Amino acid sequence: MLLPKMASGLVCPVCYSKLGTGPVALTCESCPATYPVHKGIPFFVESPVREGFDASFHEEAYAGTSTRARLYNSLKQVITSEYSPHDTLNSFLASIPQDSTIVEFGSGARRVRSDVLNIDLFPTPNVDLVANIEHTPLASNSVDFVILDSVIEHVPNPVAVVDEVFRVLKPGGKLLCINPFLFPYHGYPAHYCNFTKDGIEQLLQRFARIEVQTHQGPTSAIVNILSEYIGVVIGRENRTRYMIAKAAILTLTFPLKFIDKFLVDRPESHRIASMLGTIATK
Repeated sequence: MLLPKMASGLVCPVCYSKLGTGPVALTCESCPATYPVHKGIPFFVESPVREGFDASFHEEAYAGTSTRARLYNSLKQVITSEYSPHDTLNSFLASIPQDSTIVEFGSGARRVRSDVLNIDLFPTPNVDLVANIEHTPLASNSVDFVILDSVIEHVPNPVAVVDEVFRVLKPGGKLLCINPFLFPYHGYPAHYCNFTKDGIEQLLQRFARIEVQTHQGPTSAIVNILSEYIGVVIGRENRTRYMIAKAAILTLTFPLKFIDKFLVDRPESHRIASMLGTIATK
């Protein structure tokens, strides 16, 4: 649900002028742009068509539309290579003062907390605004905290996304950016790049302060890449065979990820980390 305090402050993503509200559309007061509203959700962009093996596989898994998808989702709750010893996202959320304005760019179908505004390119459940995160309908200097969790690798122009985050954040506002480094391709809807510690610091160079830590460690990286390797070699383009092969190797190796509890705080762990977590202050 679109939070009332945000609904009144939406702007045209083309010219950043105020929007006039209506039951079926939002209309820019300065330019000819009009944005339809469907079931209470404003659409500021037309969602692209998702194609390819990864897209169809994740579409099926997210929706739980088949027995194999439901089985995959159930097993993934336990048998997974992903492990964040510091629980980066929840630690960040716990540090946020009450009544702060929080926005997640590229939220997908989840909602991390009831007071977080969700923006995504696709109208999945829990999305409040359908928009391109390079050009959001948020006013400049209007947001206290922004979350980019495993999103920056899926956008064709990460610099534009970071510039947009910087624009909407208030002075002193903070960004949490979680990104993959040594992590397999996952094209949903597409996967353009991964970032090293140096790369993410360069990307966020406009911010006054940048703190990078290992989010998921070296052992998670090894387990994840190994399971993906087996899935690709055995499964090829057959989704069922891919899922079975990957699950089989994960069942044998996923407990190894807990070794990362002793590795993530080592300064050099970023060199072979699975994922990095960065807090950047405007």
